[in-house]
Formats: sequence, C-alpha cells, structure tokens
Amino acid sequence: MSRGRPPKEKLPLDAPLNFLLGCSDADLASYQLARLSSVANFRSQLHEILDKLIDEMSASALAGWFRAQDRKTLKDAIESPVETIERIVAHSKKQIRDGQRSAEELIPRTPLPPGAAHLAAALRYAERNIAEGKCGVCPEPLDRNSVRYCTRHLTIMRLRKPPKGAKGSLPGSIDWLYGDGVFESAHGKAESQRKALKEANEKRKRGSK
Repeated sequence: MSRGRPPKEKLPLDAPLNFLLGCSDADLASYQLARLSSVANFRSQLHEILDKLIDEMSASALAGWFRAQDRKTLKDAIESPVETIERIVAHSKKQIRDGQRSAEELIPRTPLPPGAAHLAAALRYAERNIAEGKCGVCPEPLDRNSVRYCTRHLTIMRLRKPPKGAKGSLPGSIDWLYGDGVFESAHGKAESQRKALKEANEKRKRGSK
C-alpha cells in the first residue's frame, strides 16, 4: 500500500521531493518507467527532426552547388560519363602528383641535347654496377684483373687497338671473319712478363696454403 495517496492516483509529472521520499518502491519504479518512456518518445521525435533538418540542408547545398556550376557542362557530363570520368581521373592524378612536389620541382626542366640523356643514363648504370661489383657494361661480375669490366668486355676493350707485336687481324673484325682467322698476340711472351707471371703464381700458391 502506498502512503499519502490512493494507489491508482496519477503520478505527478514534476515529482516533489516529499513524493520521492514518501512513495513506495513500486510507485517510484512506475515513475521512473514513465520518465524513461517520455525520454524515448522525445528521442524519437528528435531523430525525426534531425533527419528532416539534414535532408533540407542537403537539398539547399545541392541547389547552391548547381547555381555555382555551368548546368550545360553538367548535362554534357551526365550524357557522356566515360569521358568525364577519364578527365576527372587524369586531373586527380595530376593534382596528387603535383601536390607532392615543391615549387622548384614544378618548373619544367631544360631538355638535354640529343644523345646526352642516353649518355647520362649509361654513366649512372655503370656507376651503380661497379659499386655492386659488376661490369660497367653488363650485369656480369668483374674480372679479377679489372675494376670496371667483366672478362668478356675486358678482352674487347684490350683488343680495341692491335697489341704490340700481335700477328693477324683482331678477333671479330671483318678481316678475321673472312680471312684465315688467325690471331697471335705477343702478350705475355716477353721474358720480363713471363718472370713476373711466374712470381705472381708462386706468391698466389703460397698465400693459399
């Protein structure tokens, strides 16, 4: 039984302190549920109002955007979407690319003279390969007697000019291809060269032991 009022009496909206202090636990629970129900109703109404507000703001922004655009261009874009998408993608890529560069990088570079670009690329390739222990012309390892060329290109560079005392045409030349194909180099045949080669071989053998 509740104290101070009949059990079926309507609960007050603005509950006084005396009511909250003197009512039963069941009446207090009923009052709490009534207030939670009111909160839920107001929240539902608030969501509906917010949805309507967002829809009206979106419609207003869309109308303002259409006023700021060329509606004929928009109509053409809608009628030909593929070309429009390609143009937009190209513009976006350009914006992304240019947005990551400084003002100095956006200045067009002066084109190199004909052949200079190829020469610069070849020099960079050679420097990179040599730093990695490779031939400056191809990706083969360096020859043990060279700091720039592999065995094949070292031989080619050595044979660019006829060695002193050599007999016959250089290998790979027209005379060598259509001649007897004989080439005899005098490299390593001098007495001093044979002596130096012998000492180097003996030193290499002692070092490997």
